[in-house]
Amino acid sequence: MNPHEELERHKKLRSITANLTDNIYELTRMRIVRVIRECEEVSYAAEELGCSQSTVRRYMNFIPFERLMRDPSLEKRFDWRSMTAEKWTKLLRKHPQFITRLPKDILGCHDERDILIAQPQLGPYFDLSEWNRLELDFAWADLLSSRPQFADQCDFSVITGRNAAYLLEKQPQFFDRIPLETLWAYHWTEIFRWQPQLEKKMLAKPHSEWPFNFWVHALQNHPELEPEFDGWDKIEDQDIPDFKRTQPEMYKRHWPEKKEKQPTTGE
Repeated sequence: MNPHEELERHKKLRSITANLTDNIYELTRMRIVRVIRECEEVSYAAEELGCSQSTVRRYMNFIPFERLMRDPSLEKRFDWRSMTAEKWTKLLRKHPQFITRLPKDILGCHDERDILIAQPQLGPYFDLSEWNRLELDFAWADLLSSRPQFADQCDFSVITGRNAAYLLEKQPQFFDRIPLETLWAYHWTEIFRWQPQLEKKMLAKPHSEWPFNFWVHALQNHPELEPEFDGWDKIEDQDIPDFKRTQPEMYKRHWPEKKEKQPTTGE
């Protein structure tokens, strides 16, 4: 097969592919614009891109995403098939009216979170029960810290540890709904720094209801509680240095520093 025949064969293959698929999803607007500028003629551009001329003409009329963001009235001139989850999030945060165009199952919980923080009225369009899993507690903590009105859809038992502490720093009204036993001692310290009234509320509870790590915090700030505590051997190594800093005498009583043995000398 000579070079001319080989070229013609490739042209036919590209033409067949274009007619069968005409797949605009595989083309970007920037690439089409660049090829049109290089080829000048629509027919040559279509051949170079491997798509039909009608596809090229149609895509030439599409506006870029950035222009739609600036002027949503141009929605009919935008290729909605080119939308990604990132673009949908950016668009709906600014133009919530396009929620009716949103395809199913394209957004992740972090996308939904960002949209609802910006546009809480879109809540009915999302199934937030899907968030009620331990690995998604960050999404609930972020959303409720800004939009507490979604609390009735949240299973608070999934919000634990660091994310629970973050939420309470912002929204202390959820104190009685958070699993407090998941908080570490340093979480309590951070919470009370921002919400000191919660420490008074916690101290007012019967000691039998205190989670262990609250004891670790309380002992450092209320040394009069020392005689009532008997779990010194259960305190984590990471918390012990805090006692040395905040309650040095208490530290010496329960973690006496080992004296280095003096070397013996022979007589």
